[in-house]
Amino acid sequence: MSDSHAALHLDLIWSAGQEPRRPIEPELFALLEAIRETGKLTSATARVGLPYRQAWGLITKWSGLIGQPLVTKEQGRGTRLTQLGERLLWLRERIEARLSPHLESAASEVEQQLGGMLDAAQPTICLYASHDLVLAELRDLLRMRPGPKLDLRFTGSLDSVVALCKARCDMAGFHIPEGDFGGEISAAYQPWLKPRLQRLVHFVKRRQGLMVASDNPMGIRTIEDIVRTRARLINRQRGSGTRLAFERMLRDRGIERGEITGFYSEEFTHLAVAAAVASGMADVGVGIEAAAKKLRLEFIPLFTEDYYLLVKKETLEQKHIAELVEVLKSAEFRALATSIPGYDAAAAGVVKMIGEA
Repeated sequence: MSDSHAALHLDLIWSAGQEPRRPIEPELFALLEAIRETGKLTSATARVGLPYRQAWGLITKWSGLIGQPLVTKEQGRGTRLTQLGERLLWLRERIEARLSPHLESAASEVEQQLGGMLDAAQPTICLYASHDLVLAELRDLLRMRPGPKLDLRFTGSLDSVVALCKARCDMAGFHIPEGDFGGEISAAYQPWLKPRLQRLVHFVKRRQGLMVASDNPMGIRTIEDIVRTRARLINRQRGSGTRLAFERMLRDRGIERGEITGFYSEEFTHLAVAAAVASGMADVGVGIEAAAKKLRLEFIPLFTEDYYLLVKKETLEQKHIAELVEVLKSAEFRALATSIPGYDAAAAGVVKMIGEA
């Protein structure tokens, strides 16, 4: 059963050519991606659902407007992207990975501003959270069913917890590694955690690790290898849970920040880190397994972590929050979460005291 909740989306528009610039059709990017994966224009056109002549006309048109060919056809070797075509596709993936959480947050804000006119009866939960792929899936799942909706705003883990304490949101999403390592990381959150006033709702377990190119050309297997090989790192932004964990791992190994090339090169999301590595703009990044698998990278596990939703005790008793917790416990959500690499939702929806976690 679905309801009439309005789901709004904001998208990037690419344009090219001399003034006036023309918007690039989305089909071009889909076609270039299919050519990269199949190596044949006939297979690519079948995949994207375009007639061969129309597809080739699209490529020819935009190659002319951009000023260089995007693909090349070789006798007996099929069709492949030129260096420009490859770089354009990777840059698009990186830019979209970097900006999509901001666009999603902006779309959520627009929905809330229009909510009074479009969907007045729907309760909304405002969630500030560290970037996560399953959270975005949860938001979309809630849009498709009756009950509360999710106003999802991606920000760093620490910033999310601070936002809850300052009454800017209903819940805050953050993550802590398992075991003693997690106990060390939790010190950064302690000033904002109130055991008597707050509760933790378990969301998922997920794996974090090093992301490198699929053939791992530099032979990176450990954090020490990043220093040894002088690999170019792409880091997460300050205040993110991943950045806090990575800095702690460096301290435990006696590695100074200055020993790592690119330590201060930052991206806002796991997908943006993965896209930087996949495009060759960095040699290694730290992030979740799901992002690495999505962009066909090799993933080297470092630790497993618990992702929690922090909520005030009295807020947890509200009807729409209780309904959200029941969704997390459902077989539907757990199947959705575990279908994405690196996630475990067996404990989703379990409410804990802060001391227990």
